[in-house]
Amino acid sequence: MLRFVFTKTARYPGHEVEHNQFMRNLRTLAVNIKYRGFRRTILGLLANIFAKARLSLLEEYRFFKQNIRESGLDTTGIVECDKLDIPDERRGSARRYEASSDYEFRYVLEKLHIDYSNYHFVDYGSGKGAILAAAARYPFRSVTGVELSQALHETARDNIAKLQDRGRVRSGALTSVHGDAASYRLPAAAHVIYVFNAFGPDVLEDVLARISEDLADVREPVYFLYNNPMHHSLLDESPEYDRLRNAFGGKWKVYVRRGGR
Repeated sequence: MLRFVFTKTARYPGHEVEHNQFMRNLRTLAVNIKYRGFRRTILGLLANIFAKARLSLLEEYRFFKQNIRESGLDTTGIVECDKLDIPDERRGSARRYEASSDYEFRYVLEKLHIDYSNYHFVDYGSGKGAILAAAARYPFRSVTGVELSQALHETARDNIAKLQDRGRVRSGALTSVHGDAASYRLPAAAHVIYVFNAFGPDVLEDVLARISEDLADVREPVYFLYNNPMHHSLLDESPEYDRLRNAFGGKWKVYVRRGGR
């Protein structure tokens, strides 16, 4: 039994990298308590247990419903690849839309211990903007999402407008860009880059080449936060990147590109 618990597995084969489920669940519990609080975390866990038992008790405390109430944004749901409004030539590399956990993201980001005001933030494959909203809590020079789907991009723009109207943006410019990640040009400055397995290795390879070209003269470190790192070998084998750590049992991998390399 213990061997099974500590074995690397993927809950959704084909959609998820293998990782240590026990370590991820343990860290997820700690992160939820940190950002959500003990009471709401316990109520959420109980609500999930009841839901699996097909009981409607504590339904309003389901984690996704807590998130909707807290943020007031439209970021939930899964959009499968065949439902995405993207060019046909990119369908083979596309991955379904599913919102990232903003609490996991905030935990990984804060572990960098950087001065956010010195960095731009870019989310490649930003979807409806869940991580853009989380990144906007920090005083980045700018927060930008790059999304290929017009529909998801429009939802992200609506969510950004809500955040701005409510005064919940600490970063500089907060924008969603409708476009292809492989062709998006980065300003020559320090960046924190985020990817949630948004595309296949072909596009990721092009993105890494673009980063190398656009940030060639940047002396500061560039951080790459890779959530569900299905194609992490591209970064592991690159002489430009060093892996800093695994997080959530290997569900995240964090890399740094040293300046002047």
